[in-house]
Amino acid sequence: MTSSAVAAVAEQDEVSAAVAVVDFSNLCPAPRSDADVYDGLHAVDRVVRQAVKQHWPRVADLYLRLYGGWLFRNGRATRQWEWALPLLADFHTRRDGLRVEPELAHSSAWQPGTRILGTFRTAREADPGGPARAAQKMVDGLIVADSLRYSLEGKPTVLVSDDDDVLPGLLAAAARPTRRMIWLRKRALGQSCNDQWLTSHSNIEICHAPGWPTW
Repeated sequence: MTSSAVAAVAEQDEVSAAVAVVDFSNLCPAPRSDADVYDGLHAVDRVVRQAVKQHWPRVADLYLRLYGGWLFRNGRATRQWEWALPLLADFHTRRDGLRVEPELAHSSAWQPGTRILGTFRTAREADPGGPARAAQKMVDGLIVADSLRYSLEGKPTVLVSDDDDVLPGLLAAAARPTRRMIWLRKRALGQSCNDQWLTSHSNIEICHAPGWPTW
């Protein structure tokens, strides 16, 4: 079952809480200031609220986990973390009957007490005189593992990412008796060469959410 986020049919469901796992570094890859991060958070808040209200209209609480390259290997927070953290309070609100609780995810849902270090690293290009190249590590794996955990627990789950690296995890979820999961992304259905492997599963839905900020 597939649709656009706008045209989705509301699912009658008795659950009161949902979870969104958001690849923030994928959707907002190059923020230059805290204002850019705020715009990214606002876009995430808008499209996830819309998807949850359309698919699970009886859900009253949304746990919004934001994933990214938050920590260096020595445990020091990145600049993007420092920009994002004080802004979360603006999105910790109840609006249109849905209360959102945002968090910068730095641990696994399977082991909440385990703080995962090194999700942001820099490396030199082949040219030693070139600039350092920044990259996030382990984030995609953490996102799909947590999505599967929440879905297996019976929570309505929205996975928000435009990265096909999440596909293997979604295929694993599709093969299990999980609660319905939404893959919310910038691209429309059919714009990924592997969408065909998900469209036959009733517990996975691909939704298109346009209108993301670009920098």
